Amino acid sequence: MKNKKGSLNLSIEAIVIVVIAFVVLGLGLGFVRSQIGQIQSTSTAVQEQISQQILDDLRTGNKKLSFPATKLVLETGEESVQAIGVKNTADSELILKVGFQIKTGERFSDFFSEVMGTFETTGEEITSKIIWDSSKITFAAGESRVIPVTITAPDKTGNYLYKILVYRVTGENNEEIFDERTFFVKTS
Repeated sequence: MKNKKGSLNLSIEAIVIVVIAFVVLGLGLGFVRSQIGQIQSTSTAVQEQISQQILDDLRTGNKKLSFPATKLVLETGEESVQAIGVKNTADSELILKVGFQIKTGERFSDFFSEVMGTFETTGEEITSKIIWDSSKITFAAGESRVIPVTITAPDKTGNYLYKILVYRVTGENNEEIFDERTFFVKTS
């Protein structure tokens, strides 16, 4: 009879331990889920705040192009989501288009939207990628917009010079530079 009582006590203890483990696991998962939700809402709020700051910068400074960073420090191949502000400072409607270049040696080479750009600098082949809306956008007089951009850092360590170009489309195949800014991407 003692054996049966001992095994019954052992079974109850095992069940209690398993129940406690599941409760702790459930509480842990609930905590992690709430933290992830807070991080996502904080990230969204920060992105909205940055967009608003870019638009404010365009309005108060009467600038054509705003890009908040002069230098991005990233790991090789790391992605960074940024935002570009573009404003039509003219008194009439304009068709504008955003482009990117990267300095390769003595000249700048064009990026094409959603295409992996492979370029050569100092005899070394380097790969980088930029994703953005490269289509022609019609801006009303005085209109400002924020354009999101995903920049994938070059796959080699170094300091790279990028250029943002806003083109004014004046005909079927005619584009003239409306404004431009440079920034660095430093990889490690």
